[in-house]
Amino acid sequence: MTEVEVFSGICGFKTTVRVEDQGKYRAKCVIESDCPNHRKVSKILDSATFNMMDELFKKGESQVLNACQGIVPHVSCPVPAAILKALEVGVGLALPADATITFIKTDKKK
Repeated sequence: MTEVEVFSGICGFKTTVRVEDQGKYRAKCVIESDCPNHRKVSKILDSATFNMMDELFKKGESQVLNACQGIVPHVSCPVPAAILKALEVGVGLALPADATITFIKTDKKK
């Protein structure tokens, strides 16, 4: 099993993604989130089996991106990318490594 946690930023929501390898580049995932939008996404994706070769490499065929596009209001939310990365690592198409976005400087205040 592969498990990732995503802390999305100023919204303060945490999302956990657990991926179970089904063999032959196929996987299932479970998404748990504080975010009401990602809870809706989880209702769609938690029952899906992902063919990761299609999910990652066939343009316009991503179940993850299609589900998120209709529900998640912020295109800059890092959770969809984290779901895809967890699935990719879960089936062995990538090695696990943390990804970060670090703000070095901004004139905007929290």
